[in-house]
Amino acid sequence: MPGEKIKILATLGPSSMKESIVRQMAAAGVDVFRINLSHIKLEDFERIVKDIQNWTKKPICVDTEGAQVRTGRMINGQVILKNNDIVALTGADILGEESSVPLYPINPVEHLQLGDVISIDYHAAVIQVIQIDKDKVSARVLFGGEVRSNKGATIDRPIALSPFTEKDIKVIELAKTMGLDNFALSFAGKKEDVEKLRSFFPNYPIFVTSKIESKSGLANLKDICQASDAILIDRGDLSRDVPLQKIGLAQKHILDVAKETNTPVYVATNLLESMLNSFQPTRAEINDITSTLLSGAEGLVLAAETAIGHYPVESARMVSTIMQEVKNSNGKSYFDSLYDYNLIEPHGGVLVQNFIEPDKITNLPSLPKIEVDEKSLLDVVQIAEGTYSPLRGFMNKDELFSVLDHYKLPGGVVWTLPILLQTDKPDQSLIGRMAAVSYRQIYAVMKVADIEKIDLDDVAQRWFGTNDTNHPGVVSFKQRGAYIVSGEVWLLQRPPLGGQSHILSPRQTRAIFKDFGWQKIVGFHTRNVIHRGHEFIQKAALDSVGADALFISPVIGPKKETDFSAEAILKAYEVMLKNNYYSPYPALIAAFNTYSRYSGPREAIFTALCRKNFGCSHFIVGRDHTGVGNYYPADASQRLFEKLAPGLGIQPVMFEAAYFCQACGQVTNNCPHGKEQRLDLSGTKIRQTLLASQNIPDYLVRAEIAQVLIELRDSGDRLFEKESD
Repeated sequence: MPGEKIKILATLGPSSMKESIVRQMAAAGVDVFRINLSHIKLEDFERIVKDIQNWTKKPICVDTEGAQVRTGRMINGQVILKNNDIVALTGADILGEESSVPLYPINPVEHLQLGDVISIDYHAAVIQVIQIDKDKVSARVLFGGEVRSNKGATIDRPIALSPFTEKDIKVIELAKTMGLDNFALSFAGKKEDVEKLRSFFPNYPIFVTSKIESKSGLANLKDICQASDAILIDRGDLSRDVPLQKIGLAQKHILDVAKETNTPVYVATNLLESMLNSFQPTRAEINDITSTLLSGAEGLVLAAETAIGHYPVESARMVSTIMQEVKNSNGKSYFDSLYDYNLIEPHGGVLVQNFIEPDKITNLPSLPKIEVDEKSLLDVVQIAEGTYSPLRGFMNKDELFSVLDHYKLPGGVVWTLPILLQTDKPDQSLIGRMAAVSYRQIYAVMKVADIEKIDLDDVAQRWFGTNDTNHPGVVSFKQRGAYIVSGEVWLLQRPPLGGQSHILSPRQTRAIFKDFGWQKIVGFHTRNVIHRGHEFIQKAALDSVGADALFISPVIGPKKETDFSAEAILKAYEVMLKNNYYSPYPALIAAFNTYSRYSGPREAIFTALCRKNFGCSHFIVGRDHTGVGNYYPADASQRLFEKLAPGLGIQPVMFEAAYFCQACGQVTNNCPHGKEQRLDLSGTKIRQTLLASQNIPDYLVRAEIAQVLIELRDSGDRLFEKESD
């Protein structure tokens, strides 16, 4: 029902039976994970259940094989039957080939009759029984085609079959020992089938979903509904007994009867068939799902889409978002019901977008100019594009001290880092006027609100916790001037600064996340080329939160001498993306054109809030995140995150430093071996190795990335940067 919780059941199979995929599907909205006994081996059942239980707390539904005839195992998985050929129909113990087709669970000699017509796998091939001997059944191929292993075979008359196969009975016994209590009864034909399943569990109640997928199920529908906890319409198998053109009417009939008995109905088969191989569904599929939900279905079942399809997570996410749309439409007009996509909101609630066309500014060429350096121009760009939301301009003195003393803006929004336009040449005549902001040419305008003098020593002490002139942040801050110019800024045009091929604004990244349906995005801040320690914590973070994607956000603005160049950092990450090294997780790289303030824990929070504005829900925080020498404790950033957590919105994912353990032979951040076995992983070590013209060891960096860095060094291209003013 549109206003109620609609369940998503997802079938696990070769495409999705992995921890990372299951976690992502659970995060995407899957409520129940389904094990289809028709497609697993008996000896694997217990292991599969334990794996799923280790990966998620979501319930497991055991789907029985039930009363269905299936093909047995075919040589090479499939054979081609040709028109008018004669084939033998055998038991499942015989391997199928072009001259024989095994059937399960029946004994062909006992169950088949002369003249029976058998349709295999939705009419992929059609055969007719033409001879039955004492130990052999022969059939003529009426219509040839591909016959694959373990596919449904429909006989054109009713055959009495047990509602449970031998494998079903054995699995049920295992399920009792494991305490499983959620079952789907395949090919439920009468209420006694449901009662029989419940009788296997005398010591505790079970939830039974009866699958309506045969004529007998339709004939006894009301009784089955009353005996069951839920009904599942399997439109695929049902279409063997019901003409395809009547499937829609059969679905409506089942929904109507179930409504009379107040029985929840789930719908399966071909919901997102196109997403077996395509990232996006068809419009017809979306319309089918929407109509099904509006008709009263209370659950949807993803089968092949998540079991064998290429996009199991995306399929689950697509169904979830359609459900959100339908739920939000209850009692509203179309335009009122447009679902507000569930992406983390910008910091402060609104993504600032301060842009203005040059022709909208009266007398732009004659405006007084404020000459800024490259760093201040970068701040102008980030303010205007919303990276620093909720800031709309440079801070005044009240805002500065509110941030320094309380980690908040005057309005109460958490903010930790001063964003200042400093000068040592104050022009008081600018106060209250519109001014052009220029760096070699005009890029922005600013409504100057005030120009105030600050005590550099006092501010440095509050900001950096020190006045030590060896502290790089203190030195840079004091060199920029004792006056601050405050006021709102608007960008006229984006300056042609570095890293343009990898620049994305918060508006653009949020649009990308929305288009892909991502909600759990892990942000990673870096100013170094990637090493194996980075890769370890990135992947660990993705797994730990069941993320949809990784957002790699390297800083590429002005840096210290011997810091890695933007080109080196971006090329290293390009290797990771081109080689799919984050699989099964997608990753997006978007360079962050800013500069380091060397502000320790304050800057750590700032970097997280900026990534929140890009659309990240989570942010990786290392042991010494944005550390500055020995000025701050190694865990200072993590402790400040904990202190300010209620007002951040973005979730920190904290890690201890990763290292390579020689005894373990792998990268880890937690192993029993002593420090003598540990090799540090750091950008500094990579830098020192390159400067010494040595080869980078494999434990430190992937070989392909090492090769890129060595080529940059040996070709004379910029491997390292020098700080620019």
